[in-house]
Amino acid sequence: MFKYIKTKFARTLLGTLKVTQDNKKETWANVPLQDFTPNSDIDWSQSIAKIDEQLYEKYKLERPEIDFIEKNVKAME
Repeated sequence: MFKYIKTKFARTLLGTLKVTQDNKKETWANVPLQDFTPNSDIDWSQSIAKIDEQLYEKYKLERPEIDFIEKNVKAME
């Protein structure tokens, strides 16, 4: 789960509702829940950058959306 929170994808969606340092449950409303079991459609053993790529594909983001995220959200390691 920690890798998911570090993705640019999840942090971008979190940022759509997070306007203060507060991190209430409601600020996570736009961040989709994921399956973190071995049956997941995401390979969580990959690097955060590779997980982002899988999430972009899973949620069918278009190139301009991906480019915006990649340009404006700093990577976390």
